[in-house]
Amino acid sequence: MSGTLPEPKLKIMLVGLTGDGKTSVMNTLLGRDQKHGRSASSQTTECKRETVKRGDQELVIIDTPGVLNTEKKEEKKVKKDIAEVIAGAALDDGPHVFLLVMQAKVFSEKDKEAVEIIQKIFGDGFEDYTLVLFTYGGKLVPTYKDVEKIEFLKKFIQGDHSVHSFENIECKNVNGEEKEKQVSDLVEKINKMVEKNRERNGPRYTSDMLKKAQEIQKQIEKEIEKSEHNGTNEVIMRKTVEKFVNEVVGEPLVGLVFGIVKFAMEKVAKWVNKSKKR
Repeated sequence: MSGTLPEPKLKIMLVGLTGDGKTSVMNTLLGRDQKHGRSASSQTTECKRETVKRGDQELVIIDTPGVLNTEKKEEKKVKKDIAEVIAGAALDDGPHVFLLVMQAKVFSEKDKEAVEIIQKIFGDGFEDYTLVLFTYGGKLVPTYKDVEKIEFLKKFIQGDHSVHSFENIECKNVNGEEKEKQVSDLVEKINKMVEKNRERNGPRYTSDMLKKAQEIQKQIEKEIEKSEHNGTNEVIMRKTVEKFVNEVVGEPLVGLVFGIVKFAMEKVAKWVNKSKKR
C-alpha cells in the first residue's frame, strides 16, 4: 500500500444466500463466540448494524437478509428483503466493501442466480467493491486462481486481495489465535481494496439507486428531527424500508425496485417449483 492512511471507519456489508454464514461472519468480526451452527431460526430477517473497534479503525458491519430465500414466496416479503438491503447500503454514504459470503463447496446454479440478484440490486461497478469471502474454510480454502475458473465469480477477482476464507466455528484446523489472524488478514485486504478504489472511483460504492435512497433517508432524518425523536441509523433504516414496501418513495425509485423484485421473484419461483418436484 502507499503512504495513504487507512479510512478511520470501514463500512462492511455482508451479502449472499440464506444459510451460507453471513451472521457467523458478523459474529467473528465482532469477536463473539459462535453459540450455534446454521439453523433456520438464526436467519437474518432484517438488516443488523453493529460496530467494533479494531486498532485505529472502527468497523461498521451490516448483515443483510439472504437473497433467493424460497421460504419467502410472497412478493411483499421479497420486496421487504430487497428494501432492507438497499436501505442498509445507502446508510452512512455507502459501503467501502461488500463481502460476498459463500460456502466453500462445489457451486450450484442457485449460487449463480443469487449472485445475479445481488448484482441486479447494486448494478454496474458493484464488482469493484466486492470481496468474495468463503465460509467453512477449515475444510476447504479456495485460492483466487481457483475462483477465477468459476464463470459467475471471476468478474469479482482482481488478485489475491479480492478473495478470503473464514472458519467461523471452532474446529481442529482453526483455533482462537488463527481465527484472529483470519480477521486481521481480511481487514488488510479490505484496506487494499479501499485504497485502490479511492484512486479509481472513490473509496465508497454508490449508484443512482443508492443516491436516491440516500435522498429519502435525509428526508426521513429531517422528519424525525422535527418530531424530536431519536433519529438513530436503525430508525432511519426501518422507516426507509416502510416507504419502499408501501411504494411511497416515488418514481423512478419505485420502478427500479419493482424491476429488481420481479427479477428476484422469477428466481424464487423457479427454486420453489424445483423443491416441489423432489
